[in-house]
Amino acid sequence: MKSQIILHSREELSTDILDKKFRFEIVTSLENHIDIIFSIIEVDEDVLLHNEDITVRRCRYSHEILEEPLHTYQVYSYGACHLAKSTAKTFEQCGCVHPVRDLTYKNIYCNYTGLNCLVTYKALKTKLGNRDEADTDDCLPSCDESELSIIHVSKRWVKNNKNGTFVNIRMNSLPTMRIKKKLLHSDLDLVVSVGGIVGLFFSASILSFAEIFYLIFRSP
Repeated sequence: MKSQIILHSREELSTDILDKKFRFEIVTSLENHIDIIFSIIEVDEDVLLHNEDITVRRCRYSHEILEEPLHTYQVYSYGACHLAKSTAKTFEQCGCVHPVRDLTYKNIYCNYTGLNCLVTYKALKTKLGNRDEADTDDCLPSCDESELSIIHVSKRWVKNNKNGTFVNIRMNSLPTMRIKKKLLHSDLDLVVSVGGIVGLFFSASILSFAEIFYLIFRSP
């Protein structure tokens, strides 16, 4: 019997697009003691990034959920976005959703005819090499996602009197490294830079421009 363990961040979903290095196949008849050790690098976001447009920072925060009918997940993640896009595409083709998907889709689950349509669509897509990449352009990475690294994986058979497989997943140590994302230039920086250049070359300031308009429009 085979089982699979998938390691991912707290906001991510267990989907097929996750990196294979975070997927671990276990043959329970040959391995009954599994050790997985990982490390994590935290990501610290600059507060100013929250005010920037998504097209500028090129990532989404967990609360910035896509406003689409078939996106039912409570937080945003790349996997959730990709799964919602895939669900919308299959619904467009077959008019139903596979029963293994979230219970929120239960009113539009596929019957036998719908399942045949999904199988045919998937086979045709695989044959043509179409991965629906154009439909996932809006699936930006998560701004909150931390960086995971696998340090050690051990699979072995240990003789004992207990049935089942023991799986130990642990962090090597508390995070000692943090990635800091900062906004290098904002609209305010542009205004300050332009004002500094004007003041340097023309000895002018905002008060000088205000004084010009005052002299022009003041009553004689």
